[in-house]
Amino acid sequence: MTPHPMRLGDCREQDVLTIVTAEGETFSGSYLTQAGMHFLSIRNPDSILLNKVIGPFTEADLKSIDIVKGRDEVLDERNDRLRGDRHPGREPVTREDYEYRLETLARAVAAAADGRRRDQLLRQFDDVADRIALARGKRQWMLAAGRWSMKSNSPPELGDLWMDDVASPSYIARPRPQDFDPDPVERRRRLPLPPEALSDPRSVPNVLRALKAAGLKAAVSLAGDPAWERAVVQVDLGPGRTMRHLADARRNSKGIIEWTLRWGGNDSIPGFRKLRQSVKLDGYRILKHIVTRANRGELAPAHGGHDEGFGHDA
Repeated sequence: MTPHPMRLGDCREQDVLTIVTAEGETFSGSYLTQAGMHFLSIRNPDSILLNKVIGPFTEADLKSIDIVKGRDEVLDERNDRLRGDRHPGREPVTREDYEYRLETLARAVAAAADGRRRDQLLRQFDDVADRIALARGKRQWMLAAGRWSMKSNSPPELGDLWMDDVASPSYIARPRPQDFDPDPVERRRRLPLPPEALSDPRSVPNVLRALKAAGLKAAVSLAGDPAWERAVVQVDLGPGRTMRHLADARRNSKGIIEWTLRWGGNDSIPGFRKLRQSVKLDGYRILKHIVTRANRGELAPAHGGHDEGFGHDA
């Protein structure tokens, strides 16, 4: 034990101390402080789960204070317990390293038979993902793909990992190769949309651009994979969500992107009242006109664009 000056104010939260009171009693536990008062969390003889807090103590109450274990050492040991033995594999350095390491850890999480070990591996996965600021939805894709790999060798589609072929990108989204780059500038770099997305007048970015150019409040709410050909675009014609319509894009049996309009509000008597009101608005007439023109292939294709806004960067 390292001698410590007899000043409670010099101790840090979670330092493990041994104190001897002025009456000669000895206690060992974790130091706590609140509102300038000093306490010790000790083992509770009446409970194996809950500790017992004693105090508050003043300088006059104590004969001696010794630090058994400092806060940094306590946190390091706790960190090691939470993560367990490091899963084999070298530390990632390059973009490819990070992708491979995360894929390896995701498969290890899926294969872990013991719940405690699964939690440890998941924390190791998050530690690596944190280093490249990988979005939560993209982490979910990788973990779901790890589970998918236990039953199939084929690369998964969104429908294989999710309950539908569209999802909120904040919940699940396929990572892009640049998402694994250790350079944050590279991770934020915009990528051009594929030529087929720009040239197809029916594509999600082209229809979304037309809706916004017409002054409508439109945004992709659910994205498929790829998002430029499969998505649900929400269009709010009134305040809040009271007059929301959904424009649903998907490829039909002929391989052509087809748009369908449907009501996005409540299926209730007040909701249907809002529906009847909204279809009389100029905004709905414009929305329906743009969707009709998109299905006819009459919208002007874009000359350029990037993937932001279509489910890749949430």
